[in-house]
Amino acid sequence: MSKETEHFWPEGHWDWPIQLPYKHGVKRGNLIFVGGQVAMDDEGNVLYPGDVVRQTGIAMENIKKVLAGFGAGMDDVVKLNRFYVGAGSKEDWEVGARVAASYFEEPGPAATGIPVPALAYEGLMVEIEVIAIVE
Repeated sequence: MSKETEHFWPEGHWDWPIQLPYKHGVKRGNLIFVGGQVAMDDEGNVLYPGDVVRQTGIAMENIKKVLAGFGAGMDDVVKLNRFYVGAGSKEDWEVGARVAASYFEEPGPAATGIPVPALAYEGLMVEIEVIAIVE
């Protein structure tokens, strides 16, 4: 297994409004880690504040872009963590879970939904991270 680490940041991809050393994706050997993806523009503005459905779709599209930068796709995802603003009710979980699940074919990755009281920016409703394995 190669020990070389690769980083990827898609051109025009969202950025935090403060300078941070993080990258959207890191590949080490055959493992790809995609950091939490959200619905923000390249200047750090929240897109569709309060709309978990639209924000989930944007976060999933962002994940696809990062994976593509490593020559990978959604079929390579083995683990998905979805942090969402909500009280932990079935309804809060289900709304975004259905959108995220639509990006995968059966059997899909292992997945976890984690309710949180708030995310980093007002109006941000969901943050999704994944781990992928490429052969």
